[in-house]
Amino acid sequence: MNKDLGRDSIPKLLFELSLPAIASMLVAAIYNMVDRAFVGRVSPLGLTAIGITMPIQVLQMAFLLLIGVGSATLISIKYGENDIESAENLLANSLLLIIITETILTIVCLIFIDPIFSLLGVSQSVNQLAKDYILIILIGGVPGLTGYCLNNTVRSIGRSKTSMNIVVISSLLNIVLDYIFVIILNYGVKGAAIATVISQTYVTIEVLRFFLKNNSVPIRLHLNKVKLKSNSIKEIFLNGLPNFYMQIFGTIVSIVLNRFIIELGGDYHLASVTIITSITLFFTMIIYGISQGAQPIIGYNFGAKKFERSIETLKLTSIFIFIISLIFLIFMEVFPQLFISIFTQEKNLLKLTSNIIKIYLLGLPFIALHSIATTFLQATKQPKQSSILYILRYGGLLIPLLFILPRFLGVMGVYWSNALSDIISGLVAFIYITINIKSLKQIDDF
Repeated sequence: MNKDLGRDSIPKLLFELSLPAIASMLVAAIYNMVDRAFVGRVSPLGLTAIGITMPIQVLQMAFLLLIGVGSATLISIKYGENDIESAENLLANSLLLIIITETILTIVCLIFIDPIFSLLGVSQSVNQLAKDYILIILIGGVPGLTGYCLNNTVRSIGRSKTSMNIVVISSLLNIVLDYIFVIILNYGVKGAAIATVISQTYVTIEVLRFFLKNNSVPIRLHLNKVKLKSNSIKEIFLNGLPNFYMQIFGTIVSIVLNRFIIELGGDYHLASVTIITSITLFFTMIIYGISQGAQPIIGYNFGAKKFERSIETLKLTSIFIFIISLIFLIFMEVFPQLFISIFTQEKNLLKLTSNIIKIYLLGLPFIALHSIATTFLQATKQPKQSSILYILRYGGLLIPLLFILPRFLGVMGVYWSNALSDIISGLVAFIYITINIKSLKQIDDF
């Protein structure tokens, strides 16, 4: 059943659009874990090979989000304005852009793979395994990632169930193919890479079919009209930059954070943080899923000049995810070992992680506010403000704090730095939300 983003009940819309987004993100996270579990059973060094090449895959994802989220947000607004022609032009441009950028990225990485490996610090013991894996991932970039890019638009026009079904089937296909190529055929990391590319290509085929063959879709893809337009490219890039920054700065911050933890606390502390990030991954997927569910409602109604509905969606989502985050935080403060024991039974690690998690996750409710604030700013064509919030959280605050607090608090200063960075960036996000609500109300009243 088609959803009327401009008239249907907002709580009902938010529920119906968020659930599929949450489900698809959780399933994708599970398949990533299974993928590594299969490789780990065959070759422990294979896990190192996958992990050490992760920055290259993050770079692929950065361009995917730059174009995918940038175009999807704009398409949602144009859809709300009932400017179908412009929306379809943006969709066609995003298709061509992702093909061009991923092709260039693949060629550059293939040519300079050895210098890139030296930069990443790939050791001789995993060099060949890393090449076996990443070369297949790179070659499969265009057929594999094109669908994930355009799938953002499937969600942005209110077809979140379709988006979810495609991602879930792809993830299940990946798990089955992992078992076949990695375990049965004993292809190791090559098998994992082949399984990933095939399952991703399935997404591309289904998403293209959705936009080309489905007559009920309000925004169609017309291959005979695919032509790059400078204005469209500029708009897509500007609106997608915040997500691009998030991927790039997030990777840099992760590297810096890990180095501080290793230098000040050692391997045990890094193991603790790895457990904590694994626990919070599933929760943040829920938060991001709800924010993704809110995006098409906010964007559509902003484009349709129904600002009161955009404001109501923002308020409802903010309150909802803040309360959920607070409940989860309280639960983790009181019963930390309940989740930590899933990952380890080693007493010293269990005790250490239980102490760290109580500090590390203090900013969790503010991460939720940051998530909906950045989503709202992008959905209402304010990429610069959204970029500021992303930069604040992904390095702008954390890196300076890392050079200050550990001097006085040792390794615990690293964890307080992370918590304070989340809290401060969340408070700034809340200020942005408040200002935008007042601005939209003034426009609406006028």
